[in-house]
Amino acid sequence: MAIKKKEQETKSKLLEVLKTEYRWESLVLALLAILTMGLAVLLINGTLQITGFPIIGESPNDKIFAWSVLVVALLGLALVIYPFFLPAIPELKKISWPTVKKMAGYTFRVVLFTGILTFIIVAFDIIIVNVIRILA
Repeated sequence: MAIKKKEQETKSKLLEVLKTEYRWESLVLALLAILTMGLAVLLINGTLQITGFPIIGESPNDKIFAWSVLVVALLGLALVIYPFFLPAIPELKKISWPTVKKMAGYTFRVVLFTGILTFIIVAFDIIIVNVIRILA
């Protein structure tokens, strides 16, 4: 009698990180940090102004307050994003980077392909414009 092997499910590292590191608190912190950054930028820009508030509502203090709020929001966002990129660091060390000669070859191929594609698009554009002029 043959024994069937259980198929092991391949677990996604992204889902694992999101389930362990990115609990709902982290997502709320990310949304609040983005919202706070937007408000701080509006305060720095002058679109949003604080008036009638003691100390903060005065001229130089409102900009200082806005910049400090922006820094705190950026730190909050960094705290949320940092655990997501942490598993990527060991993976980057495993990469075999191309040599300078190979990289120059790849760069030449990309530039050549881009030039040929640009030439084809410009040629079609000129042809289409001339056909429209003849028909019109």
